[in-house]
Parts: sequence; structure tokens; C-alpha cells
Amino acid sequence: MVSNIFQILILQLIITFLIIIFSKKIGLLDIPNERKLHKNPTPYTGGIIISITLLFIVFITNYDNQYLNQILSFSVLISITGLIDDKYNVNPGTKIVLQFFPIFFLINNDFYLTDLGSYESFGVLTLGSFDKVFTIFCCLLMINAFNYSDGVDGLVSSIMVIILTSFNLYLIFLQKTTIDNYLLVIGLPFLIFLIFNFGLIKNFKIFLGDSGSNLVGFLISFISIYMYNVKGLHPSLIIWPLAYIVFEFLSVNIIRLINNKKIFKAGKDHLHYELGELFNLKKNSVLLIILLINIFYCLMGYLIFIYLKNYISIILYFTSFIIFLILKIKIKNTINHSKFST
Repeated sequence: MVSNIFQILILQLIITFLIIIFSKKIGLLDIPNERKLHKNPTPYTGGIIISITLLFIVFITNYDNQYLNQILSFSVLISITGLIDDKYNVNPGTKIVLQFFPIFFLINNDFYLTDLGSYESFGVLTLGSFDKVFTIFCCLLMINAFNYSDGVDGLVSSIMVIILTSFNLYLIFLQKTTIDNYLLVIGLPFLIFLIFNFGLIKNFKIFLGDSGSNLVGFLISFISIYMYNVKGLHPSLIIWPLAYIVFEFLSVNIIRLINNKKIFKAGKDHLHYELGELFNLKKNSVLLIILLINIFYCLMGYLIFIYLKNYISIILYFTSFIIFLILKIKIKNTINHSKFST
């Protein structure tokens, strides 16, 4: 595994430097505006870099896992859809159509949910003829949910690593299997990306872009299915590491609908913007708070799953969302009141 890590590190560094230079030459740059926090034009091709690295991982590692290998192979396609969106700012309908095709290819290869697990007193919740439709809907939700949260350097990539780490810890604690090294290897390119995303190398800062947020949502969707179908983790546990991303996506859209605003229009009503504005926090402080929230959900979900019944975990998950939504509304009202007062 050590040799694999070294190979991936060197390979990704080379790919990153080359693509950043290429991106600057052909204008694949995120231009600052009133809604964005950065000050200088910055390449938005981080997702392409990571997806290419993941594709090479399939060939340079010796992991004989056809499920994960296919997920990584198709991940390049979802990154390209995000790059198209970054470049041409396509409308929401076109964006969803573009996202649909890579999802459909995997689902057509039997990568989908047929049920939502077995529950005490209820039995197995089968999806029946809606299994593929439900899987497509969930994948599209996750892809766009990660896209919503991509507003602070390192946030989406760090959440990706936290989710993969949580899945691995769940496997160990529940004695399902030993740690899944392949999942850790998949997380490595996202850790390497953070070096450039945080601008630690002068003149080589890069953003994840829609190509990257689409990639993360796509990977997490199908890895979550993998954790249930192959590894045997129960869905009532798998949902908890995804809680922050799902809660944020749903709460933003619900609040927009309540206020008669377009749900797909970009805005500064995401928690990473609101925390900074409400408490006058710097980006790194906002990042830390949200990651701690994410880790809290991962830990809470595990404890609930261990000590309570499966269906109680689902009930508490929805209860947690209601609490999250109420807090979001209060934060938004406080910000609006502060603006009105001044």
C-alpha cells in the first residue's frame, strides 16, 4: 500500500501542475464576483485532476474490486459534466440531464438499491419497480447537494474524506470486515488536492469546481450503495455521515420555497456563508465548524445505531433535520434583522 500511495502522490502532483498551467492558458478560471469569497481568477479544474488520478488508480493499484473500479472509471464522465457547467453555466434542466447519463450507465450495470434495509417489526422495505428510479433520484440529490456546499476552500473534499473514514470505522467497529484499504486510497487524491486548494503552493491554487463537487456526489452515492450491497452496513447507519450535506441542501431549498425564491439560483443563503456573516468568522473557522458538525453526525449516528433500533435511527435522523432547518431559519432571520436594523 505504501508504494501505491507514493505512486499516486507523484502522479497527481504532475497532473495537477500540468492542468493548472493549461487551465490558465485557455481560460478555465473562476472569476471573482460579489457572491464569491476569492479575489483572484483561479482554475476550477480540481475535479478533472482528481477524476484522472482516480482513473489511473484503477490501473496502477492491485485492488481487484470490480464494483469500485467501475465507479472510479465512470467518475471521469461526471467530472466532465461539471466542467461543462463551469465553462458554459448551463441551465438547471440541462445540468440534470448531463448528470443523469453517468448515473444511468452504472445503474444499468446493476449498481442500484433494491431495498432500504430490514427494520424491526416492519421487515425489509423493498423498493419494487421503483428501485432504479429511486436510486437515480438519490444520486442526483447527492450530486447537487455537494454542489450547494462547495463554497469554502477544502469543505467538500474534507467532508468526502470524513465520510470515507467514517465508513471504514463503522466496518471495523461492527466487525463487518477489516478496514477497506481501497476506500482510503480513493480518499488520498482529495487530501493531496487540499494542498493546492488552500493555496499552500504559490501561484498554483485551484478550486474543486462543479467538476469536483459533481464527482464527490457521484462517488459518495455509489460508494454508499456499495457499503450496503457489498459490505453489509445498514442504510439507517450509512445516512448519518451524509447528514450535513443532505440537511443543508434540503433546508436551503425549503427556505427558498417559503420565501418564493428560485431554488436553483445561486445565492449566499448557505450555512458556510451565513456563519461567516453572522459571527464575522474567517473562512478557516467556518470550515472547522462545519467539519465538526459533520463529525458530530457521524458519531451520533453510530451511537444511535448501536444502542437503539434501526427504525429509531431513521426517526431521529428526520428529527435532526427538523432541528437543523429551524436553526437555519433562525440564523437567516437574525441576519435579515441585523441588516434591517443597520
